[in-house]
Amino acid sequence: MIKTASFLLVLMTLSLGMPALAEESAFAAGEGDATGTDPRAFGPKFMPYYRYTELENDLEQQEAVAFGLIRFSERAALTYEIPLAYKRDVRDTALRDPSTGTCGGNLGGGPPDLPGGLPVGGNCEKTGVGDMNMRFLYKAGQALGGDWLIGSQFNLPTASEDVLGSDQFQLGPMFAYVRDFTWYPAPGSFGAFMNFYFFDVYGDGDRDDTSFYLGRWFLMFPLTPPDKGPILGGWYALPEVQPMYDFEGEHFSFWVGPEIGKMLAPGRIMYFKPGFGVDADAPEGDRDWTFEVGFRWFLDQ
Repeated sequence: MIKTASFLLVLMTLSLGMPALAEESAFAAGEGDATGTDPRAFGPKFMPYYRYTELENDLEQQEAVAFGLIRFSERAALTYEIPLAYKRDVRDTALRDPSTGTCGGNLGGGPPDLPGGLPVGGNCEKTGVGDMNMRFLYKAGQALGGDWLIGSQFNLPTASEDVLGSDQFQLGPMFAYVRDFTWYPAPGSFGAFMNFYFFDVYGDGDRDDTSFYLGRWFLMFPLTPPDKGPILGGWYALPEVQPMYDFEGEHFSFWVGPEIGKMLAPGRIMYFKPGFGVDADAPEGDRDWTFEVGFRWFLDQ
């Protein structure tokens, strides 16, 4: 926990202290990205958020996450995501013995397929630090009427408890296509289509191999201009869909999350994001529903 907190402090220091290059202009300091949602804009920012997740098999997860972006240049950046407080609760699943209140083992109906592959024993819940990830992004150029980004996400086995993480180092190469919408009546609208393929590089031999595709597709729609006042001004909608295909389990899942956000002040954005699994499959551990609330803070404003 101390190492994770120290690492977060270093990342925050880099975020605050990274100078912008004099010749950069197009997306420097978050220009053209008033809400902090455009993946092409590499303005340094910090975004803490809280997310509650309930799987179709009744597993409950809560996480308080520190997210941030470090700008290296106009074309390159790094994001980090650290679940500093992470909890998994299986009290409502088939792992709990109703007579003793303890968990562990097949107690009727089969144990659910939990993320990470391990059940939570004892008092049916665990709290600690989760697996962090780092994502490198690079603007590759323009083609087909939009901007292309390439990069990779690194999922690191930093969890303080086995049941809170994957026990694997996972790699996720990424490419993304982002295009502005000229047909939408308000400026700042765009579509962003990020695509990842994750696989395990090494880790605990008792865990299943990792091999899956994940799409994160966003549509950005400003709803009201900021000059409409402190109550009505600065609202936006950012619906997201996540198609996912697990090649190991030959299983497809789909999740939808319509984010609604508001600019409280320049460089200060609050958002709320409910989410819903589409035709969620309990034996596969699909998400039933989620709720997320967060705050984006541009560090250079």
